[in-house]
Amino acid sequence: MYKAQEKKLGRIFELNFDPGDDYMAEMTKFVKDKNIRAGSIFLLGALAQTEMISGFRSMQGYDVTRHSFNEWRELVAYGNISWPEKPPAALGEGVVWDEPQPYIHIHMALSGGPGKNEDVLVGHLSNGKLKGGMATQIYELI
Repeated sequence: MYKAQEKKLGRIFELNFDPGDDYMAEMTKFVKDKNIRAGSIFLLGALAQTEMISGFRSMQGYDVTRHSFNEWRELVAYGNISWPEKPPAALGEGVVWDEPQPYIHIHMALSGGPGKNEDVLVGHLSNGKLKGGMATQIYELI
């Protein structure tokens, strides 16, 4: 049996950031400033540094592989925005919230970097510093 909630399209935002910006910090600040409580997010661009999670190592629980890349990589991604009561496990151990915070959950395909075009990883974007302009669109759901 499925569960469904009808939503309507609210505001639509297109964001561009400067090279070197901390993507998740800037996105979280924007979502807080605009009070976007739910939405879909699309992004396309390149990161100079990337932090990502690429899946589970076993079926036993939240045992993920974390990656850190210091060379630029291109990506295409889709995600959602929510405000959970507790920090999601993807944020890592030790993260504590006193109240709900925006959580930007992004699934992505990431290139292998310069000279490694055939290498592609998929996973979750944890953080990144922008290489150049990153086209980001947010579709607010109300």
